[in-house]
Amino acid sequence: MRLTSKHTAAILAFWLTICFSPKGSAQEFSIGVFWPPVWEHTNDQQYQWIKEAHIDFIENVKNAKMFTESHNKKMLDLAHKYGFKVSVADPRIYGTDEEIKAAVQAYKNHPALEGYYIKDEPDSTEFDWAATIYQKLIDLDHDRVPHVNLFPNFVIPSYETNHVERWVQKVGPQHLKYLTFDQYPFMVNGYIRPTYFENLEIVRRVGLKYSVKTSAYLQSVGIIDAYRRPSASELRYNIFTALAYGIKRPVWFTYWTPTDAGKEIFADAIIDPHGRKTDLYVPFSALNRHVKAIGQVLYNLDATEVYHSGEEQPLGTQALPQNYWIKPTSRTDNMIITHFNKGKSGSYVFIVNKSLTVTKSFTFHVDKRYKHITHYEVDSGVIAIRKEPIDSDFSDTFLPGEGRLYYFN
Repeated sequence: MRLTSKHTAAILAFWLTICFSPKGSAQEFSIGVFWPPVWEHTNDQQYQWIKEAHIDFIENVKNAKMFTESHNKKMLDLAHKYGFKVSVADPRIYGTDEEIKAAVQAYKNHPALEGYYIKDEPDSTEFDWAATIYQKLIDLDHDRVPHVNLFPNFVIPSYETNHVERWVQKVGPQHLKYLTFDQYPFMVNGYIRPTYFENLEIVRRVGLKYSVKTSAYLQSVGIIDAYRRPSASELRYNIFTALAYGIKRPVWFTYWTPTDAGKEIFADAIIDPHGRKTDLYVPFSALNRHVKAIGQVLYNLDATEVYHSGEEQPLGTQALPQNYWIKPTSRTDNMIITHFNKGKSGSYVFIVNKSLTVTKSFTFHVDKRYKHITHYEVDSGVIAIRKEPIDSDFSDTFLPGEGRLYYFN
């Protein structure tokens, strides 16, 4: 097959990223988990399972049992042994400049260090404090990722300007590694949270405005009377819809099942409270392996246009224009169509089946200026590139919640 020079360059860049970027570094697509194995289960077996689940980093949890240098270093040593990274939590981060410096020096040279925990869901009154610590950590260790995660939009009034943009401005977009937020879509009543896509759209816009990459927490657990325990198909839906909105650093909440989370009672996550794999472990592992291959291609592309097509038009989203250059032949097909990096010579498109339960075959009409379609197909965690001529229409089949990537030229 014959590829254009631009397409060849894109593929070459993709392979260079895979071959030469440090594993799980801040400069590549990576998948994380929040709430790692508790201290009593911080052992070889559990960390081997994390590796086999195709996880790139774990985020330590700020609690009394796992909040000392010795705890963090054991986690780092185990992670290094199995080839992934750790974001550490250390109380010195909240101290004087000398204490912050001492904390960084304690971990900075460890090859498994991913970053530093600061704050999960700060309110706006804590932005000055959190941003100051963030900047100090960047000055001391520019290559690692300080952890600050924002509230979702249904919690904060005037969310886009008063919360998300304000946080970016406080830290400084030149310092901010990722703009990160959480929102969990699978409600106990069987519905998707109405603000789910609106929140993704807001964070996408702000990330593009300030040239900051975005990160999101994904739901891999249920909470009694609040969130249902997701199915394997819902895990797929959650991560592919996030990718469609340009998320570059997905983090699963939670990996281990929490038992000491205050009033919240958790259903089993990927690993149960006794350290046993649940029924979600195998599909979770396979999904991460699949998505990482796609994510490496998308990492340096911007989600410039995100549209919804079909009978459902979620809150805060944009409908696919009637005359758009790629569109389903059936306007009732429920999907997301994302155009990455708008350009004259070629276009990347990511399409997601929005059904949670049904495999769908979709047919698309493509503007005649595009003569070729390249399919990015993943087999056993490796992308196979298949290029073929296109004569206006093409069809493909999508699992529930699945996203598929194409390149048109």
